[in-house]
Amino acid sequence: MQAISLDRSNVAQTAIVSLATVAALALLGLVLAYWTWAWLAPRSEPRAQALPTGAGAAATAQAASGLFGTPKRDRSGAYPTGSAVSLLGVVAASGNRSGYAVLRLDAKQTIAVHEGGDIEPGVRLAEVHARSVVLERNGVRETLALQERNAPAAGGPPGK
Repeated sequence: MQAISLDRSNVAQTAIVSLATVAALALLGLVLAYWTWAWLAPRSEPRAQALPTGAGAAATAQAASGLFGTPKRDRSGAYPTGSAVSLLGVVAASGNRSGYAVLRLDAKQTIAVHEGGDIEPGVRLAEVHARSVVLERNGVRETLALQERNAPAAGGPPGK
């Protein structure tokens, strides 16, 4: 019978077990370091302060209202749109039907637009009221008011 050398197999087996133990301990160290840092690391500070709520929010809004200027209202109390769209007339909504608005674009083209319809690309007629309409230009709402009939025309004599 042939004798098996136990010294040679013990050395290889000991080397493999030692290498596996070192690898497992290194992996355990990495996992422990990660979770220790995740749990015990200082919290990062927010980049912007949270907006106040309640009475503080109203005071902040009032203080910030004049930062970029305030738009001037016309005689009807509506804000001008600053665009080349002028309101000529409205057809008010009745029942479950929506209203229409008659608009002049660039002083060249006159169109009638259904409430919710597109006036031109990026501009939508959001709401129709008795004396004004609300346009939505790329998500920003603008009020466009009817011109007063007895107001003097530009360049013309008063009262005509």
